Amino acid sequence: MGIGIRHVFVVSAALGAGAFVYMVGFSPMDEAQFKRAGAIDQTPTRQGLISTIRRSMAQGQISTADRMSDVLCKHFSDDPSAYYYRALVSQQLGQTQRASENWAMLDDELSGLESWGNRYNARTLDYFRGWAKHGLGDEAGARVYFTKIADRLEEITGGEGMQYNLACYRAMAGDLDAAIEHWAAAVEAGYGSEGSDGRWWAVDPDLEPMHEMDRFWEIGSTIDRIERRGRGSEDPDGG
Repeated sequence: MGIGIRHVFVVSAALGAGAFVYMVGFSPMDEAQFKRAGAIDQTPTRQGLISTIRRSMAQGQISTADRMSDVLCKHFSDDPSAYYYRALVSQQLGQTQRASENWAMLDDELSGLESWGNRYNARTLDYFRGWAKHGLGDEAGARVYFTKIADRLEEITGGEGMQYNLACYRAMAGDLDAAIEHWAAAVEAGYGSEGSDGRWWAVDPDLEPMHEMDRFWEIGSTIDRIERRGRGSEDPDGG
């Protein structure tokens, strides 16, 4: 996306500052990373695998993300998230054909669905649909879905809260002016503080449309300072 050398330094600093932890569930038990999983025949958790994929992508460990996306597809082959992460990782590896195949499968899988059990609501399915269209090169179709999601979320929240998600949806919808304001609001509201995930932002594909905007990286560069202040460390700016 035409990232300059300054941007590389910002991302490197963000990814290298401390141990990266992004866990939204329990750690996965899988044969590739957790040897005793095979011994006790425990099926890895879907959310645990997703967390490992995201963490690996954020740390630049794409080969690990590749293995984990294969495990996700193996154990959760009927889940839309399996196609989604398999396609994302394939793109990162430059495997265009494999990515396209998974986007196509995701697009076909979601055709006509209004909900998916108790796991995904209509808004989440529209998110997957938007990414499938984007992956297949249908930008107009993708933007319809992401705009719909963002408009609905703003209606529900009254424009307050969920700023990070709104930044993602508006960015993918092509509304970069709105996206950057939501991104700024997310950081101002404490995104990345109090032990929450403050480093996924640098590689989050939803935010990639803003990568050529200097202000995006300037806002992101403040996250580590906010984290340190939130933990009671001395603020280097004396604030």
